[in-house]
Amino acid sequence: KRVQFRPPSPGIPNEVFLTSHGYIPEINTNDFVTLRGICTDTEWRELLKKVEANDPTATNKFQLLKIFHDDSYSISAFNLPQRLLLALRILHINPQLPKQSMPFEELKQIVQEDKIIFFSAQNEAKVAQSLLDVAEDMLKKYPTTLREDMRLLKEGPLDEDQRLAIEYRRSKKALIHQLRQRMEDYLEQHASRRAGAGNPAVSLEKFILQPVRMI
Repeated sequence: KRVQFRPPSPGIPNEVFLTSHGYIPEINTNDFVTLRGICTDTEWRELLKKVEANDPTATNKFQLLKIFHDDSYSISAFNLPQRLLLALRILHINPQLPKQSMPFEELKQIVQEDKIIFFSAQNEAKVAQSLLDVAEDMLKKYPTTLREDMRLLKEGPLDEDQRLAIEYRRSKKALIHQLRQRMEDYLEQHASRRAGAGNPAVSLEKFILQPVRMI
């Protein structure tokens, strides 16, 4: 069942509820998961392979992005850090397209100043696909699925510590599912626009401010 929620003001993540209050709220739109690096390991390795093959575009991207990839980012269906979005837009830039053609020095200045930039609808869709892949990759790393956790909580038997641990794990998976759903929604809208329907393209920053379908 899905209900409508609007993005929250800054608040308390589930780690604080667990460690300071001893429980996990059923819904906490202020919670987040931590992404280490800007994309999946697979996508980053693909960039490195192109660099090793002396691809000049990939080499320029690597020079700009290696600092970003050493960082960690707090992400959710409601929060996508500007630095992460900037890095992913550069990762997917296609200098062969007019709207995405930009000299290396100009891109370097944008990175140094952490500027907000929107290249094109096509570029933004690739960013959304990367974030969708990130969500899928995160879910695969858990030993159980969200549905399995919900079954464990329902059927038991569990002691209090086990219940809290599974509730915490379930909350993180639910958050990642929400992020995945948001990126799927964005890509569906992009496909509709390409087919001649739907509203004009919007950046992911604006998109995540819209009411969201919660799982």
